[in-house]
Amino acid sequence: MTAPTISAPFLRHVANCVELTGRSAAPLLEELGIAQERLDDPEGLIPLAAFLAFFESAATLVRNPHFGLHAGRLAGSDSLGPLSFLFLSAPDLGAAFTSFTRYLALMQQASRNTFTIGDRWATFEYMVQDQRLTARRQDAEYSIGAMFSLARQFTGGTIEFREVRFEHERVGDYARYADFFGCDVFFEQETNALSFDRGCLEIRGKVLSPSLHPIIEDHLRRRESPAAAAMASFADRVRTIVAATPLDRHLPASDAARRLGCSLQTFHRRLAQEGANWRTLVAEHRMEAAARLLRDSRREISAIALALGYSESAAFVRSFSRHFGQSPGRYRRHLQNGAALPVGEDGASSG
Repeated sequence: MTAPTISAPFLRHVANCVELTGRSAAPLLEELGIAQERLDDPEGLIPLAAFLAFFESAATLVRNPHFGLHAGRLAGSDSLGPLSFLFLSAPDLGAAFTSFTRYLALMQQASRNTFTIGDRWATFEYMVQDQRLTARRQDAEYSIGAMFSLARQFTGGTIEFREVRFEHERVGDYARYADFFGCDVFFEQETNALSFDRGCLEIRGKVLSPSLHPIIEDHLRRRESPAAAAMASFADRVRTIVAATPLDRHLPASDAARRLGCSLQTFHRRLAQEGANWRTLVAEHRMEAAARLLRDSRREISAIALALGYSESAAFVRSFSRHFGQSPGRYRRHLQNGAALPVGEDGASSG
């Protein structure tokens, strides 16, 4: 599975936020092997793992456990490259979220970005899909915070949000989050998301001329590369489908095959050609999610088993123990004691 990447200008904004605190981002960039010049390349890409690591290290450097929210508050027209301009030039808020979500995959791989419109609420959802990338709280709070800030700028501050959800556990005072978003905030959820009233979708933008929107969209459309998408392995495409499915929902192989436009027989044959199989991919995803929940939440093991779709805790414990060589409880204690992460069946560290 190839290492996912993210647009270099995204890191430039975070590095600039570090500089605004009076500290230098240069040592962190050097530690990760990222030259400053790469941040100024609008077409440049950096490993997503490096971006997430920089964010977590930056929060420690500036001694701000909510550095991600701070960076999100400062998100503006130049923070997300052309995506910021695309959002702020949309004809209405619905188009802003819809177009942003469509093209975010160009700038960041291995993430789930959806915008859904329900009977009462509209919801933007964001989550890093690669469960191996575990140090991502700052990125989650930044991403949701940045979308909140862009929406507030777009509407001239008139929009009010209904709820915000984060996959990680709460850090620090709840009031910090409630004051930032001005709505209910929930933690240890399945994803990161923010929701607002459906009636806000028709709010017109108050920042940039809508005439710019089709120009920016055409620029991003030209950057879409069917050839690049075709280079992704078949197994990686299957992993993307698995990762986009709620953890507690059973996904038949036939459904995945249909989404990829092939027969079930061809589906299994192509996976086998790449040394993979359906049951293993699904199991690996569930175990990676289980490890993340054990690390990043205080949920009881029985609750984690239920969230993963197991009908009973014993079945989950057996699966986890078989995969990681130790029980979920011991795995959690192992981490709490600061020891190295256990190794899964595939020989790679679970973290």
